[in-house]
Amino acid sequence: MPALEIATRFDWDTFVRRYWNQRPVLFKGTQASPFTVGDVFDASAGATQRYLSRSYAPTSRPDVTFTVDRLRQLRSREWLPRASDGSLDGYDARIASQLGERRYALIIATLHASGFRLWSRQRAFFSGLWQRVGMPVTGAITTLFHGTYEHSPVGVHLDRFTTFLFALRGRKRMRFWRKRPWREDVSTILDYQPYLASSFVAEVEPGDILYWPSTYYHVGESAGSGVASSVNVGIPITEHRAIYSVDDLLRGMLDETSLADQEWKQTRLSRVSASSLARGALTKSGVLATELPRALTEAVSAFRDVSHPKEARRHIQATWLKRLTSGGFEPVPPPTRERPLRDSHHVRVDPSFPVLFERDGPTRWICSANGHALRGVGGGRAVEIFFRKLNSGADVSVKELLSPFRTQRTARHDSEIIAATHEGMRGLLKKLHAFHAITLSA
Repeated sequence: MPALEIATRFDWDTFVRRYWNQRPVLFKGTQASPFTVGDVFDASAGATQRYLSRSYAPTSRPDVTFTVDRLRQLRSREWLPRASDGSLDGYDARIASQLGERRYALIIATLHASGFRLWSRQRAFFSGLWQRVGMPVTGAITTLFHGTYEHSPVGVHLDRFTTFLFALRGRKRMRFWRKRPWREDVSTILDYQPYLASSFVAEVEPGDILYWPSTYYHVGESAGSGVASSVNVGIPITEHRAIYSVDDLLRGMLDETSLADQEWKQTRLSRVSASSLARGALTKSGVLATELPRALTEAVSAFRDVSHPKEARRHIQATWLKRLTSGGFEPVPPPTRERPLRDSHHVRVDPSFPVLFERDGPTRWICSANGHALRGVGGGRAVEIFFRKLNSGADVSVKELLSPFRTQRTARHDSEIIAATHEGMRGLLKKLHAFHAITLSA
């Protein structure tokens, strides 16, 4: 039975050299975790709000699940965190008053999409790893595991992710197997008592960081009767191909004013309206019709529109810039409401995470920040100077940034493209502020 290696100092160089995709390691009390209990609660309440505002099809996989005594609750509204709980402690007290001693598990996937502070600190933390091993092209996942459950609801399993576990509250035990312990042709197993002898365990406490490669079978267990909270960050490594994300690059041009939460219904391809039932396709004689049904011809036409070389190139450029500025964690948190911006205001960009700027032809350009993209036109060299000043890391007045641009006298009809005018660039700054890409001071 292999032994778990324990370390007390966390740094990326040592981690990559000794452990990355090699073996599990437990970092005890390093204080290196990017996650705080407060940020996790805020993101959890935000995830609940997002989840309840959506309508999931029966076959879709929701971001939020709640299990009571191993039984997933289909109607989970009353069990989920909400802002009125005030904190995770407040949430736990409410659930305890409703469930008593019954065990439960709250699991929230893509947690980073629901809290900007959590996402921002997480991006900064993992940028150190991306600099050494490369940024995942298809994005990492962030999952909250919270509750009093006996063990992970899915039992012993193997992920396609190499995983970091950040312990927040309570005690938790992770059990590992170097190889699959059972012979049956199944991918998971709930009753794993017969295989305990070949396993090894890691006991985690608040502040600990546990890492294991994607090749290890594992299960999370309760290490006590109290509530335990942890955040797992999974990086796709095995059985994951870049082609899985090709649809990202084929969806067509979207409204570039806000690309935080891309939905299929926003795309041109969704405008195919013909029925999926092909009437008259099969005749009484049994001879198949030689013409494509309307639904397929519409789909081919829509795809031809979005795959036009110039349109496709621009979309791919925007997609890649958004991916770069998302720092490996998509979808990103949604923008906030825009607020007025006076000439006397000063703005500042964190130079570690600048606003990316690229040309898109002689007059067109595109910029991206925090996983969002904006398109612009005109401005010449003044636009390049604008972004250079913005990314300097210094406080710059709005008046200074906008002074090179002329006042626009005629309104533009294309609201998706920012004109490099005085009013247009002010609007761009408003959007960047809504994206949390710039800080504002009087």
